[in-house]
Amino acid sequence: MASAPDKAQLGEDAFIRAKLFSSDKSQIRRYADLVVGEEAGYGELFLYEATTSLLGGLPGALGIALRKLFYPRLFRGCGKGVIFGRDLVIRNARNIRLGANVVLDDGVVIDGRGAGPEGVVIGDRCIIGRGVMMQAKIGPVHVGADSDIGSSSVVHSQGGTFIGKEVVIGGGAKISGGVFQIDLGAGEGGQAARAQQRFTNGPIRIGDRCLIGMGCLFLDGVEVGEGCVVGAGSLVSRSLPAWGVAAGSPAKVRRMRDGGPVPAPPNQGRMP
Repeated sequence: MASAPDKAQLGEDAFIRAKLFSSDKSQIRRYADLVVGEEAGYGELFLYEATTSLLGGLPGALGIALRKLFYPRLFRGCGKGVIFGRDLVIRNARNIRLGANVVLDDGVVIDGRGAGPEGVVIGDRCIIGRGVMMQAKIGPVHVGADSDIGSSSVVHSQGGTFIGKEVVIGGGAKISGGVFQIDLGAGEGGQAARAQQRFTNGPIRIGDRCLIGMGCLFLDGVEVGEGCVVGAGSLVSRSLPAWGVAAGSPAKVRRMRDGGPVPAPPNQGRMP
């Protein structure tokens, strides 16, 4: 295995707290920054508000048809045949691209605020299950074509999150990058100060055709090789090889799908 890269510090000024409270912006400008982005004008905010307020909760086939007609104009890019469920929360849509025939089930949250130029990209024919939260705090989020993300899963990016093609992720999974280095210096009244620093060990990568069980948790900087199976409830804190079958907390390879020998566990988080 290759040695792990040094942690890269994530600047606090890139996070939403600093953007919202580091200046004397008006409340409406702060709200606009949160939902449509810092560079968006009030006209774009009005379009967002009118579209989501009037159509977001509209039930039945009529709601689906009208959202299919009007929602695509909110995004950086949107393919044909996308199905938009009810009560979606779409923020910073100018950083989000949707492929053709994507399905966003009811209650999905997608926030592209910190995705950068690579953006949030959801490939063709992906199904994003009910109540999934997908948030790009710092770094892109990419989901390959024909992948499914189960209901109530959470996908966060603090350093980048990349999910391959034809991946199946069970409900309730948590894929979240970023680590903290905590300074325990005392603040006023003897309480610990808000002095933590955020770092990343690198992006989280899940290879093509992986099968991820319900309730799995993925930590910062891990790579899961192509075709790997991860058992329900596993904690993936180290990288896993292609075509392995892994389970546990932390997840360990139990056998190989191709019948080969089980490799030695890696000493570091990153795959070569």
